[in-house]
Amino acid sequence: MVNPLEWLLMPQAPGATVAIMIICALISFANSSINRFLINRLVGWKQYRIMQKEIAEYQSLTRQALRTKDKKLMEKIKKKEPQIMNMQKKMAKPQLIMFAIPFLYLLVWWLVLLPLYGANPVAYIPGIGGITIFYWYFIVSSLFGILASRLLGMMPIE
Repeated sequence: MVNPLEWLLMPQAPGATVAIMIICALISFANSSINRFLINRLVGWKQYRIMQKEIAEYQSLTRQALRTKDKKLMEKIKKKEPQIMNMQKKMAKPQLIMFAIPFLYLLVWWLVLLPLYGANPVAYIPGIGGITIFYWYFIVSSLFGILASRLLGMMPIE
């Protein structure tokens, strides 16, 4: 019988497939949680959502004014522009901090994933075959990134 930890550390599927999924899930939920925390701390969650909505409305009005060439609407938009710029500046603070965090994840790649799995196929997709860590990590990271954002309420206002 294979030890579960040894099974996860196998450099081939299915151990590698599951291990990379777990790593991606942990990183995605950590990233979204840190982002949510920073927004709460630096801006305030309710204020952040209000600003998102106002900026989305402003952008919609700007597109409409450009399409219709409505001069009165353009004047109205120009008056609101400084307020919107202030909101965007305030909303950018958490994002600037979050910009540095993915570099820490690169350490996970260089120090753990690449030496452990290398160029071996880590997952098998029907019709495609074996795929390397680069593609599998991208697929699973995208999936868990979206899932974590939705579960933690981080998706932008549409």
